[in-house]
Amino acid sequence: MRRRYFPWYTPRQARAGAAATLVLALVATVLSPGRAAAADMSDLGELLDLTRPELAAVAAKLAAGNEAGAAGELKTFYAGRTNVHHPAPNADAGGGDASADELAAGIFRFGAETRDFYNDAQQRIDVNWQDTWGGTQDAPGSAQTLMSDLAFMPRLISAYAYGTDPVKRAAYAAAWMDISLDFFADVQSWPQGRNLSAAKRLAQLISAFSEFRTDPGIDASDLVAYLSGVHATAKYLVGVMQVHVGNNWYVSMARSVYATAVFLPEFSASTGWEWFAVRSLERFLRAHVKGDGVYREPAFNYQAYVADLLNTVTRIADPNGRTLPDSLVRTSDWIADSLFATRQPNLEVAMVGDSPNADAGTAAIGRTGARNSWPDFTWVASGRTEGTVPTLQSTVYPISFAVQRSGWGADARYMLINNQNSSYTASHRHPDDLSLVMAAYGRPLIVDSGVGDYSATPTNDWMRRTTEAHNTIEVDGVPQTAGVPRTTSLWRSNAGLDIYRGTTMGYRPVVHDRAVYFIKPGYWVVSDDLTGDTAAHNYRQLWHFPGDPVTVNPNTKVATVGFDTVPGAAPVAGVRLVPVATAGAALTPTVHEDGAVRVGDQVLTDVDYLSYDWRATGSTGLDTVVVPGKAGAAPAVTAKRIAMPGVGHSVATAMEIGLPNATGRFYLSREATPSSRAFGAATTNAETAYLERASGGGLTRYALTRGSSLVDHGATVIAASAPVSDVSVELRGATAQISLGDPFTGTLSINAPNVNAVTVNETPTAFTRTGDLITVSVQASFSPTPVLDDEFADASLDRTVYDFNGSRDGWTPVQGSWSLTGAGPDSQLAQTSTADIMSFAALQDVPNDVVMAADIVPGVRGQTTARTGLAFRYQDSRNYYRANVLNSSSGATLQLVKVYDGETWILATTELPTGANAPHKLIVSAIGKHLTAKVGDTSISADDSQLPTGGAAAFTHRRAATFDNIVIREGIDQANWRAITGSVSVASGQLHLTPPAGGRAHVLADSTLPSRFSEACDYVAETTVTINGSVGNAGISLRDTTDSYGYRIHIGKTSEGTQYANIIREAHASGPVGVGSASISNPLTGPVRLGAVIHGDRITVTLNGVEVLTARDTVVRSGGVGLYASTQSTFENITVAQSCQRERLRPSAPGASNRPDRNDGAGG
Repeated sequence: MRRRYFPWYTPRQARAGAAATLVLALVATVLSPGRAAAADMSDLGELLDLTRPELAAVAAKLAAGNEAGAAGELKTFYAGRTNVHHPAPNADAGGGDASADELAAGIFRFGAETRDFYNDAQQRIDVNWQDTWGGTQDAPGSAQTLMSDLAFMPRLISAYAYGTDPVKRAAYAAAWMDISLDFFADVQSWPQGRNLSAAKRLAQLISAFSEFRTDPGIDASDLVAYLSGVHATAKYLVGVMQVHVGNNWYVSMARSVYATAVFLPEFSASTGWEWFAVRSLERFLRAHVKGDGVYREPAFNYQAYVADLLNTVTRIADPNGRTLPDSLVRTSDWIADSLFATRQPNLEVAMVGDSPNADAGTAAIGRTGARNSWPDFTWVASGRTEGTVPTLQSTVYPISFAVQRSGWGADARYMLINNQNSSYTASHRHPDDLSLVMAAYGRPLIVDSGVGDYSATPTNDWMRRTTEAHNTIEVDGVPQTAGVPRTTSLWRSNAGLDIYRGTTMGYRPVVHDRAVYFIKPGYWVVSDDLTGDTAAHNYRQLWHFPGDPVTVNPNTKVATVGFDTVPGAAPVAGVRLVPVATAGAALTPTVHEDGAVRVGDQVLTDVDYLSYDWRATGSTGLDTVVVPGKAGAAPAVTAKRIAMPGVGHSVATAMEIGLPNATGRFYLSREATPSSRAFGAATTNAETAYLERASGGGLTRYALTRGSSLVDHGATVIAASAPVSDVSVELRGATAQISLGDPFTGTLSINAPNVNAVTVNETPTAFTRTGDLITVSVQASFSPTPVLDDEFADASLDRTVYDFNGSRDGWTPVQGSWSLTGAGPDSQLAQTSTADIMSFAALQDVPNDVVMAADIVPGVRGQTTARTGLAFRYQDSRNYYRANVLNSSSGATLQLVKVYDGETWILATTELPTGANAPHKLIVSAIGKHLTAKVGDTSISADDSQLPTGGAAAFTHRRAATFDNIVIREGIDQANWRAITGSVSVASGQLHLTPPAGGRAHVLADSTLPSRFSEACDYVAETTVTINGSVGNAGISLRDTTDSYGYRIHIGKTSEGTQYANIIREAHASGPVGVGSASISNPLTGPVRLGAVIHGDRITVTLNGVEVLTARDTVVRSGGVGLYASTQSTFENITVAQSCQRERLRPSAPGASNRPDRNDGAGG
């Protein structure tokens, strides 16, 4: 039979009767995935909310028994509906390689594989959904999943939306319906591993319906079957979301359920689905976005995917008048910020983890830039064609990664240090702790192997499952262990240098410590130290490249990659690696020719990679100089160790580096407190030091971190009046350019015999000279802007009373028989059914940290065992907390209950002396994890965190009851605060914190959180604290985001009767670490004024206006402000000022400018 490539759409004979009986019965119960069942048109009454006025014509036809007529009215309704919106399709979008015309003809193409699924006999598209697409039954080709995703559907959608040929448009619509109904009919189950495919498919079904619903050729019975299939898929995913929590699949499912609920509000379940999806996203993001603002899956591709999904939810919500929680939008911006900050100079993502898409994150960066009017994000997303060049330089996300960069130009030098501490240990994580990615001079030079696809081939498994495939240290030829601690211990940055230091426990008991020092803008020193075991091990330092051949000098062991090493080929930018082994280590360079790397859209196989191999017993290490260069001849580079007798590599290391026209010397101390030590002719008391002399012997640049002295050949090079966190100096002609990152106040003397001008952070600065030394004075200061002033007044808490006088006040019946009852204007909300069902009347717009009260009058019981109460953090009838009074044969009890995925847990219970039948006032509180319930003088409490957000509901089970005067108020001012742990309450101008046993109570001022974690945030905070307990502490947390991230700055009492002030750093695995401690004389028997300031790495604590403690720490650089207590305490009148744009240090010498560098320091 001759195929009609563009047939007019008419109902296929093969479909007769089938469409009407396809999947409608799915609406009644949650079934196994995709199971088809027979039904008839009468199920429209269960599928749709026929009380909606706009469905009156459908309801009337059904009431008259005219089911076909009802389907026709439904078709007419959807064709003409204009008040619900969906994002417009992208032009020529869609996966696969088949054109829209081919798809309409039943032809599908993915890569080299093509299938013709048109059934000539039945005149329709009849897909073989089990086709293995070039694979096997056990390992099908990837196109099988793409087919079930309906990944090709956007191509049909966009062709229909933007096409003008009516014949083709009709063919596209016919293909859409054919393919969709064919899937519903054929795929009656799928494994759990295909639930992501179901989520993607549902999103495509909704997007397709948003365009094709107006096509006149749609058969009304097919439309009913289609809607039923959509409903069934959404309902199934709602059930799956109860048990599948933890990765991007969950967000994808929530996105699709939300899209269904908003675009198809006519579904009777849509109101519940919409709120369930939103609450589920809130819960997921709170649990799985880390304290540094990075999403937990350690692959940029999936971090970008989650941000894209959140943005899709926003794009659906906005035009439909929906208001989403601020946290959803803020989190998508945070994820986009990390994608922005880690962009390579070519504006592509680093291929870390399962990241096959070089453009991953571009859309998320662009949407965040547009939403917030951030021109630097727009610049990146547009490929440098719009917006403004970013000013952000090197930055750290201390739980995840650090970026060292010289700028944002295409030729800039760039290094990513990947060390993502995460609870995620599943498939998208690679064993790549402390791996590196480097780019310079217009191209990536050191690359992560990335990922091919997810099929279990030897190449894919090597790229994804081995440490050998990544730029880090491998021990004994096995991959790093998943789920072990990874920490950041050091970060310093200024215009002349960056230093990162982190560790991984991937080879316990061996601890790998890697320091990466960037001499800007030229080259890096990578220092690997391996300690923790006395046994012998085989070690390999691994390096991977973008397909360039690798040559190694057998004498110097210097590796050369790129440049002009390929005869007959045009020179390219390249890199030289210069290893410097520890004493006694027999280092063997090995060039392997069987590597594989992803470069852009291609996976290159049988490419060279390099390992430096050695065997050692006990502690060992290897230092490597990494020097990129422009296209052409490779730069001449050498390096040799500077001997420091008696000093092991794990204590300190030093080397001399021969550069073109210069010689550098590098020193690194790994000591907790650096000692004063000589390295060759130089001496320093610093943590790191660097000197560089030109070939003629004159100093050209030098630097130190965490020290005050650097001497070379007996001459002072740097002398500071106090330890300086970081300083670098470049001598450029007659100008000395001094760069400082973290704050310093005092004098700096530097060796600069031939200069007559000095700049400090680019500001001309006055100086004095004594011989070869010049001296400048520097004063650290910053100008924060007030962002919070809270007196904890009762009036600041929003409070609403629902008296039900004449209306239900927005409370929506979910189950049961609800109505208003009572005489005159004084009516109550009544539930009259005594059936054995859980009855709810729900209100969703409720604070997450909430206090509720209701007057409840129990009524007739259907059985002896019956309940009345209030549900809170209510998501749907299968997920909520509740407090209820239980009547049973043994009497009355007050209970706190959790219901999750339909399963019930009793969290707390106690006898109730007043009985279950008496009218009573029930008061419940849910603030953070702490839940309470009270009737009269009887109260119970529990801690639980599974449901952090949700609405409220009046509740009965097996009995009638009336509810009146339901009061809902904030437990804490949610415009500013969020409770995290412990018992929290606000009363009479005080915030009361009571910790759980062995823990702490903690609240976070959400309003102080930064918009970008890539920017450091500085704070000045003060509050009045009263420690009511005899032992314990209370204080302010700065750069706070979670209960395991931030600086905890507190005062406290000991059991010995002494008092103290402490500073503790927490950064997930990088803590808790004691930063500073001091004894204080104040007895802390009454209120005191506690102050905490953080500026750069400097933290200052004051008590009643007097400084009692100061310390420095370099790790946590951004976050908000919180309050916490380990014993019962109260807080009053907190003030917070913030600066989230770094203000450069300004010299205080006469004639120096005092203007702020960018603005007044305010920001956020």
